[in-house]
Amino acid sequence: MDATPKSALRRQQSMPEFVAAMEKAGLLVRIPGEKRVDELPMLMEQHYDKAIFVERIQDCEFSFLANAYSNHAQYAWALGCSRSEIGNVTAELAKGRIKPKIVATAPCKEVILKGADVDLSRLPLFLHHDRDGHAYINDNLVVSKDPDTGVTDWGIYRSMFRTINEKNFDMTCASHRGRLNALKYQARGQDMPIAIVLGGPTLDKIAALAGVPPETEDFDVLGSFYGAPAELVKCETSDLFVPANAEIVLEGEVMATEGWVYDEGPYGEFTGMYGGGMKHNPRVVIHCMTYRKGAIYQTATIGGAHPGFTDNMLQLPAVESDIYGALCAGGIHVLDVRCPAPGLSNIAYARIKPQGGGDAKQALGIMLTCSKQGLPKIAMVFDADVDIWNDERIAQSMAFRYMPDRDTIIIPQCNTMSTDPKVGDPDKPFVCSKIGLDCTIPLVGDVDRSAYDWSSACDLGQIPKGVVSMDKDALTKDMEVFIRAAPRSWKEILEHYHGQPYRPIYQAFSTLRPRLGRRSDAPWYRYAFLDSGLADATPSAPKLSNHDPRHQPHFTPPPRAATGA
Repeated sequence: MDATPKSALRRQQSMPEFVAAMEKAGLLVRIPGEKRVDELPMLMEQHYDKAIFVERIQDCEFSFLANAYSNHAQYAWALGCSRSEIGNVTAELAKGRIKPKIVATAPCKEVILKGADVDLSRLPLFLHHDRDGHAYINDNLVVSKDPDTGVTDWGIYRSMFRTINEKNFDMTCASHRGRLNALKYQARGQDMPIAIVLGGPTLDKIAALAGVPPETEDFDVLGSFYGAPAELVKCETSDLFVPANAEIVLEGEVMATEGWVYDEGPYGEFTGMYGGGMKHNPRVVIHCMTYRKGAIYQTATIGGAHPGFTDNMLQLPAVESDIYGALCAGGIHVLDVRCPAPGLSNIAYARIKPQGGGDAKQALGIMLTCSKQGLPKIAMVFDADVDIWNDERIAQSMAFRYMPDRDTIIIPQCNTMSTDPKVGDPDKPFVCSKIGLDCTIPLVGDVDRSAYDWSSACDLGQIPKGVVSMDKDALTKDMEVFIRAAPRSWKEILEHYHGQPYRPIYQAFSTLRPRLGRRSDAPWYRYAFLDSGLADATPSAPKLSNHDPRHQPHFTPPPRAATGA
């Protein structure tokens, strides 16, 4: 039977209630005292198996919550079921429909900032992964409407800081309703009103991602998850509604009429790598910020080091030794070999440094046939940057560095052990087929190897001694000199000004941003001044061979080849 913490009640919780309930259930770690924004990535990394709540952030009016929907124990607790029941319970709740209830006001209206008072640097902004294009706000529940049907959608999208009142959304997935709605507005020659709800209880997130037909009102589904009408409150600058338990709401527009032409990314993706590169996405202008006094700012942890544990086992080191020796004899630069205990020596991993394009496949052939034990049946080979003693890294590499049609070898009628239940009478005297999986990055072909680099949390380290604080104007002048000296990544800029209050840094960058472009120098995509001739002008950046062409401006899909009768 699954061990699940005592459940929260399925209802519309305020965020303070939600945090208190998670803490009581043992699913949350409270971080007392005051922390700097640049310390947040490593705090999240160190507490990857639980939610973290940071009580105070230096120079920021908000507290901080992260990792609150990161594992099955949290989902089961939110839904009030066991881990094995999560899929069934979610599917059943998604079938229900309960109309929402409109309320006159809500705590998220305690502070209302409009126009020139909007300043995204009020939020605890930070660089999550080393090569992120800028600070990301990625726990965005984005509310939009289909302009044709009026049906409301809300879904989770990541967004990159652009200026103090602008963001870039990643809206490149062709099936996401938010993108489809924006394209409809674009066809009408209009920009799309949106409301961005920052954070929310886990139950709200599960409901937002529930698979439902496109004509479904998402807040009707949310009511089904609560078992009662979801309370909603109207936005200040549009006819959109948001849940009344929201902490922070950003109201604005997706500038759909401008197109998908603004640089966005790279980002340490959910894969734990930077595979998306620098995309082109729409600009979002924020017209209004509303929030509860002392609100909880929530972020989503993505990527990093944790993106997703008999005496007979004496044969493990025997097989490992056989494989290691045979690989060396075969001219393969082998680093180490592991037979994981749960595989009962029928699974083997090797970490190698390929010198030639065929080394990985040749290594697999050796691994599958060299041991007198008749083992293993399944072999996998990995690059030097993969820790084969880390099961998470193994799974990531299988998921994103292995392509079945070109990275698989099968050898029939090999020696094996008779104890294998798959070896039946027809195959006596105990032969079996064996399979090898090449989980290395190809050495041949047009491959951007930087896309496979592991994303890691950004750690700027201790503040250097003797830092003299600068105001926004001084920082703006100094930052211009710094970037003109050489193109800079956002991490380089933050390293250079480490110890300065974070808000003036973002405000200074906002002043310079209209004159800055991005270089196509993967993997960092550095910022440079447009008049320096070193940057790709935005929004008319040239096509880059290492990018998905759908992320480029003015992309026209190639015509389909004619098919024969």
